[in-house]
Amino acid sequence: MTDDIRFMWDTPVPMRDGVKLSTDIYLPAAAEAYPVILARTPYDNIAPRMVEAAQFFSARGYAVVLQDARGRFDSEGHFEPRVNEGKDGYDTIEWIAEQPWSNGKIGMMGGSYGGTVQWLAARERPPHLTTVVTSVTGGMRWMHDENYMNGKFPVFQFRWLNMTGGRTMQHYPFEPLTSHQPGVASPYNFNKLIRTRPLKDVDKVVGRTNTYWRTWLERNTYDEYWQQMSFEDYFELVDLPALHITGWFDNCQWGEMYMYNGMAARSPGGDKQWLLVGPWDHAGSANPQPRLGDLAFTQEAVLDIRAVHLRWFDYWLKGEENGQADDAKVRIFTMGRNRWREEPAWPVRGMEQVAFYLHSGGAADLFPESGKQGEQGSGHGTLDLTPPGEEAGDRYVYDPEDPVPSVEDAESPDPIRDSHVLAMDYRYALRRADVLTYTSAPLTEELEITGTAFITLYAASDCVDTDWVALLCDLQPDGSSIPLTSAVMRASYRAGADKIDSPAPSPITPGRVYQYTIEFMATSMAFQPGHCLQLAVTSSLYPAYDLNPNTGAPVGEDLPSQPANQTIYHCAEYPSHLLLPEVKR
Repeated sequence: MTDDIRFMWDTPVPMRDGVKLSTDIYLPAAAEAYPVILARTPYDNIAPRMVEAAQFFSARGYAVVLQDARGRFDSEGHFEPRVNEGKDGYDTIEWIAEQPWSNGKIGMMGGSYGGTVQWLAARERPPHLTTVVTSVTGGMRWMHDENYMNGKFPVFQFRWLNMTGGRTMQHYPFEPLTSHQPGVASPYNFNKLIRTRPLKDVDKVVGRTNTYWRTWLERNTYDEYWQQMSFEDYFELVDLPALHITGWFDNCQWGEMYMYNGMAARSPGGDKQWLLVGPWDHAGSANPQPRLGDLAFTQEAVLDIRAVHLRWFDYWLKGEENGQADDAKVRIFTMGRNRWREEPAWPVRGMEQVAFYLHSGGAADLFPESGKQGEQGSGHGTLDLTPPGEEAGDRYVYDPEDPVPSVEDAESPDPIRDSHVLAMDYRYALRRADVLTYTSAPLTEELEITGTAFITLYAASDCVDTDWVALLCDLQPDGSSIPLTSAVMRASYRAGADKIDSPAPSPITPGRVYQYTIEFMATSMAFQPGHCLQLAVTSSLYPAYDLNPNTGAPVGEDLPSQPANQTIYHCAEYPSHLLLPEVKR
């Protein structure tokens, strides 16, 4: 197939400031003008997945352009995460439009950072950008996304910032068991590395001072640094058809859903937005699998994502009448039923927010070990539709020196990446005394939860700052508890942090009861009869998120620390509850 493709390697594309970006071009055999698909990346434009995609599309009548981002691999300049991607994307698109092999219709594709660069380019409104297909796009809903989550900093960002901290991929010495350099062991115990205190000094331990690691830790509010990369003021200005792809377990789902919701509601092209969500994690959205961790979805979950892209581009770039424009705007996979469904919009039809209230006899930290549903230990927490009366609250101690692990094997080779695959039996954490558990009665009929859930906690701490973490789980008949989605918040960020006019983080008064309303990542699960809803509440999820030292110190300054005595209230005055998006047909 490559015999029918012409190549133009390492073409220097000039930017407005004179920097030249290295660009590889794949062309069909005939010397004609073609629609163009552009992908820009900081991960090397000759990575196998990119090259395979380029060959696939060029063999089907597209010119394909793969470009190294500024300061990465063969491109000139200095890499500043996201800062230059808008202007560089605009300049590249308009350069492509002038080439003899381009017919002026240009689409973009890419996932993760490759999705972010598309929206930052679209924000500049290049005249020849025709459409985008963005997958698992992170970093768009600033302060409520992959950089910060309600004041919580995802520790995995150090992996990414270290990896992109040089001109080539800086895997070594970061990878604990490296497949990139077979036979070469890391000089560091990775699990000890991420426990460095204070957290901000992890880069010093590695031996490579990372400017952006420190910048991101210091920029812990929605200030001008993050605002320069925001899309918030541009939705009304960008008229562009887009296909948005993400997964229920994708840690960058926040950004992709933010862009879909914003474009659908506010863009002049709002009627040209399509959403595809599967039972996938971040990597699985590009390569769907029939299972994820302990969850099996069957082959129903496996889509040919490249074929999805081709059908989209054939319609929007070639004008082929293939029925794409008549597709349902929303296509999602509902777990439990393990079937795809089509909807005209998001949120889906028939969705109602239903409150499930927390109850207990004051001992929701008692976890039943019998594994038999309904045999909940003395005082074990429950969930139901009845508002609480006079009930004792639940107490636990959060000790930053002994955090709740976000992955069962804290010594696993890759605990940060594993932390974002929540599809695992969570009983390893539920057994801990610092995790409260609230469980519904076994269901007698199917209960569908599709959409965005929220938790309202009425809680107090004896410290000036602390964290709140909640996980919504599917308690299965065999006793396994499978986390579906999570919600986290640093108490000092309780008033919000993702708007220009958001108040500054402020300490809490020890002993005072505060109301915390925290958003979960969206999900779609049809809980089957015999299963239970289960809610876990605690104050850490490490190393998925940084540790709060409970002292009021800024993010990254987690030494020294002190234990926090926590109380979760559920009574008539303080009715802590889940607000679940129940779908009734």
